[in-house]
Amino acid sequence: MTVADSARLTVEIDDLPASPRLVSGGAPVEFTVTLRNSGDTDFPLIAPVVRFDQYDGGLAPLGSVAGRLERFDPSTHAWRPAPLPQASGMDYLLAATGGAPLPRNAVTTIRYRVALDAGLRAGVTELQVHAVSQPSNQQAGVAAAKVVIAP
Repeated sequence: MTVADSARLTVEIDDLPASPRLVSGGAPVEFTVTLRNSGDTDFPLIAPVVRFDQYDGGLAPLGSVAGRLERFDPSTHAWRPAPLPQASGMDYLLAATGGAPLPRNAVTTIRYRVALDAGLRAGVTELQVHAVSQPSNQQAGVAAAKVVIAP
């Protein structure tokens, strides 16, 4: 998808340590995602998709990073399960759920926490956040942070 210059949506991953280290089978790590619409286009429905890129220490056959992702629900002050898709190509964009309007000049912040399943080998990958325009499931923005996975 080509996004016009007038449709500027930025994605930021915040509140991760400077050199994020996730421990396989360890405690959850919290982070914040900020979606900012600084363009001239209203987005009727934007949903974030959080995922890990494939890496050599991941699970077969795709080098996937298995784990649990939760999203903080401010209305109930509780953590709720969120999808953490494991897919190749761009299929993971189909996991976008829970979208909300993001009009011009709007900013929304979402809290997440992620814990990795036990058994992952040491390695380096990316934590990625994709802003997905729904219902077309097209990427409107992306951010990535390098993370170290420790056994």
